[in-house]
Amino acid sequence: MKVQVKNCTECRKRIHAEEQEAYLKKQYAYLHDGINTMAKMSAAVAMAVMVKRGRTKKYIQQFYDDMVMLYSISEIMGKPINLSDVVNQLEKDYDIDFSRLKVNFTETEKEFIKGVKQG
Repeated sequence: MKVQVKNCTECRKRIHAEEQEAYLKKQYAYLHDGINTMAKMSAAVAMAVMVKRGRTKKYIQQFYDDMVMLYSISEIMGKPINLSDVVNQLEKDYDIDFSRLKVNFTETEKEFIKGVKQG
């Protein structure tokens, strides 16, 4: 039995919209995972520095608990938390140059792409 199709434009649009939605959801998942991974790595680096400087276990645990608390809230005193503002304030108040902070990637671009394709 043959089915005659007169116009597939609407079908193509629907399929394209569904594929785009799936793609965007996957991108969001990667972004979310990346942000959480970087937060963990940043905390680990900060705590490793504290260990090197002789901070106590209790101090480091309190620091980590404070980080968890700050990451879990969306506003302070009724104002949204904007990390760019926090960075700018720390740069201003403490003469910190965040542009000096560079991450040494051990995974190559080729390895990254392979890992993403494998899911």
